[in-house]
Amino acid sequence: MAARYDGHADWYDTRFRNLGDESAALLAALLGPADPADPACLDIGCGTGLHFSAVAAGGHRIIGLDLSADQLRIAAGRDPHVIRADAAHLPLPDASFPAIVMTFIHTDVDDFAAVVAEAARVLRPGGRLVYLGPHPAFVGAFAARQDEPEHGAVRFEPGYGDERLRRDPTGRFPIRSRVGARNLTLTTFLGAFLAQPDLRLTSVRELDTAMRPWPPPSSDGRILPWNIAVTARNKLP
Repeated sequence: MAARYDGHADWYDTRFRNLGDESAALLAALLGPADPADPACLDIGCGTGLHFSAVAAGGHRIIGLDLSADQLRIAAGRDPHVIRADAAHLPLPDASFPAIVMTFIHTDVDDFAAVVAEAARVLRPGGRLVYLGPHPAFVGAFAARQDEPEHGAVRFEPGYGDERLRRDPTGRFPIRSRVGARNLTLTTFLGAFLAQPDLRLTSVRELDTAMRPWPPPSSDGRILPWNIAVTARNKLP
């Protein structure tokens, strides 16, 4: 199966290398420490492994999974334990991981609900799942936010609810211009988690551009959320 990120891995790793720095502390805090008896953690859609170090900081033994062989080429340099596979069809046994992370992938995959269903399937009873990504209601082809930091101005255009793969020919938006992006609605995004009978959401947090809780204490209300974090547990029997 072809992967949209093949041929873009070196560009991606250079362009978004600071991504891991911005979200690392939050990811580590939400994931918590590893279970010493079984420290394995599956990173679904790991890309070039930009969050490997954040996961490992909590004592977790990372296993990265991605469809793009090009992305995994770089990820393997950060940790050799990687698997090439489709996140919607994980080649893994049921209840095989005590911890799972997914970061910034809901705009990349063709069927996010199927990916979350597979994550729920391989998560052990009592296991933890953490998702970080762009906020579905405020980040996408329908939202022009270039003037927001200076002028507090956001322009919303038609397009929210169009969940097809969208590309931007102008080159202004790096991911959308190179590989395309799917802008899910907030209902579709959260519904992917809520539809799983074995998952129990423990928190949903809106975040600013630096992955800090939104709104910040000094906010005047002009800056809208940019990111979202979801944490869940596999329900115990």
